[in-house]
Amino acid sequence: MSTDVIQFAADGRSRWAGMGDYLLVSPDGRHRLQSLYAGEPPHGDSFHRLHIDGRAFPGHAWGCCFAFSACSRYCVFSWMAQRYERRTVVVDLEQSAYFTLPHYFPDFTLQWPTVVCQASTGARRSYTVSGQEAWISFAE
Repeated sequence: MSTDVIQFAADGRSRWAGMGDYLLVSPDGRHRLQSLYAGEPPHGDSFHRLHIDGRAFPGHAWGCCFAFSACSRYCVFSWMAQRYERRTVVVDLEQSAYFTLPHYFPDFTLQWPTVVCQASTGARRSYTVSGQEAWISFAE
């Protein structure tokens, strides 16, 4: 299977990356997320093994929306620690740490420090990072 490369713009918009292998490149080119197809549940999005700047990220990323902050330090995507949950995770690419949002956002934009849900129903929810989040390291 060939790997598709997606170079993200610094506009915070999400891009879809599923049903295949992807190399996702941050707006400034410093960070690379390698998303490798691992499977899919019946009638669902694909899920992927993820390596961030060469480090394995725990769980699986869902093959759907990914977004980077304009400064390229943060990335947001759909994630599952165990099958088949869906969470929205915020990753600090420089500190190799992450936390999950209290609600799942199927599509979003990232205007740091705020993640805005782009719901097709017209209802807009958002989450603003406060600094009180419990970040989990994946540096080991």
